[in-house]
Amino acid sequence: MDKSFGVVIVVIVIVAVCQAKLCFSVEQIEGKVNTATETQIALLPGIGAKLAAEVVNFLATNGSFKTIEDIKKVSGVGGKKFEKIKDFVILEGESTIKSTKPTKGEKETEAK
Repeated sequence: MDKSFGVVIVVIVIVAVCQAKLCFSVEQIEGKVNTATETQIALLPGIGAKLAAEVVNFLATNGSFKTIEDIKKVSGVGGKKFEKIKDFVILEGESTIKSTKPTKGEKETEAK
C-alpha cells in the first residue's frame, strides 16, 4: 500500500513539473501571420529563426500557400509543429502577429 502511494505521488509531481515547464516555455503571442517577415514567422510556437527562413525561402520559390496545411510542405514543419501554429496562420489579410511577452528589463504595466 505504501509503495503504490509513493508511485502515485511521484507521477503527480512529474506531471505537474512537465505542465509547468510547458506553460513557461510557450512564447506569448497574439495575432496572425500571412505573408510575413522572418522575424514575424519566428514568433510562432516551435519556429525559430532558421525555420522561419526556410518558410520565407519556400514562399519565394513556390508562391503563397493555397491552404493552411501547405505550410507542412516546408522542410521541418511536420504534423506536431503544424498543430502548434495552425491557429496563427491565415491565407488572407495582413500579418498582425506580435509578442506579448515583456522583454528583459521591461515591466508589465497594470491598467489603472
